[in-house]
Amino acid sequence: MNIEKTISDLPNAETRKLKDLLVNANRILSKDPKHLIATRLRDALTDELARRKAPNRIRVGPLWWEPRDRDVAESFAYTDAHSTIPVAAIFKSATHTATRKAVYSVRIGDHTLDGRFAEVAVARQAGSDAWEEQQ
Repeated sequence: MNIEKTISDLPNAETRKLKDLLVNANRILSKDPKHLIATRLRDALTDELARRKAPNRIRVGPLWWEPRDRDVAESFAYTDAHSTIPVAAIFKSATHTATRKAVYSVRIGDHTLDGRFAEVAVARQAGSDAWEEQQ
């Protein structure tokens, strides 16, 4: 695979293809976290998906959050509506069951907040509040 060609073609690819490539890159990185090509591809895919979601971002407190996409493991937050550098993320850390309802976690930079959340909206608010406290 020519990584440069693949990355240059990302803006023209369908969203479903980008998501499939991201799953594959993450699978490689789960086995070899230092795999350079998979890391470059994952970063390029994340940037392209973020660029496509930018018009639909939701402002919660000081941060702009991407809409939740069930096909992507994380949704990110940015300091402004058109930024491409994520400062926070919400990720699913467990599966909903009858006894386990709080399944979303929030990460600000490299720090994961204590506690889990049952709803994405509550997790967004907690992430925005934590970001504001750190500033």
